[in-house]
Amino acid sequence: MCGQLKAIRQDLTVQRIRTAFTVHVYETHARVALESVDLNEYNQCQTQLRELYAAAGLADAGHQAEFVAYRVLYYLYLSYSGSTDSGQAELLKILAETPAAARDAAPVAHALRVRDALARGNAYAFFRLHASAPNMGSYLLDRFADAVRVDAAMKILRAYRPTVPLGVVANQLGFFDDVQDCRAFVSQLGFVFDAHGDCLCRESRCEPARLAQDTSSLL
Repeated sequence: MCGQLKAIRQDLTVQRIRTAFTVHVYETHARVALESVDLNEYNQCQTQLRELYAAAGLADAGHQAEFVAYRVLYYLYLSYSGSTDSGQAELLKILAETPAAARDAAPVAHALRVRDALARGNAYAFFRLHASAPNMGSYLLDRFADAVRVDAAMKILRAYRPTVPLGVVANQLGFFDDVQDCRAFVSQLGFVFDAHGDCLCRESRCEPARLAQDTSSLL
């Protein structure tokens, strides 16, 4: 499907067609790219959508609020992963050029709450928002969820002594339904546990490189 949509996009570009149908094609391709975890293709579509929404008569042709929210989440991902130093400036630019009606829409409000949670270092709030992400926002949040978990795990080891219950760790790291998944994740980082299943904070380590090594060994 990606190939077919890309061919249609190229035809629209060659013929200089900028209509509601053009918006629909780019929005559809962007969603398919998110589902396929193809952020390069997604970003190409998003860049063009930004221009299309600004064109005369096309502001209401598609789902602008949905894609403004994706742009916010995408730049949060770039900022959190260290891929750019201009993430905050880009976010302010996005909001400045977005119509008031779109800024007040539920998807954008949700994305801004994610930004606030990250700014405050509130992993619990981040993962609650991740679980309730509208549309396809969770696909973007997935890209840096583990990085948020690692940062939260480091804070837990500094904040608790001598032990912390695994259930507390699971809630903070977004493993709301399965503490065993949480234990597997933090064990990869270097967490160790006592006979009661509580984390031994002083003896534990949080080493993200170990998580990367364990992931690569499964490939």
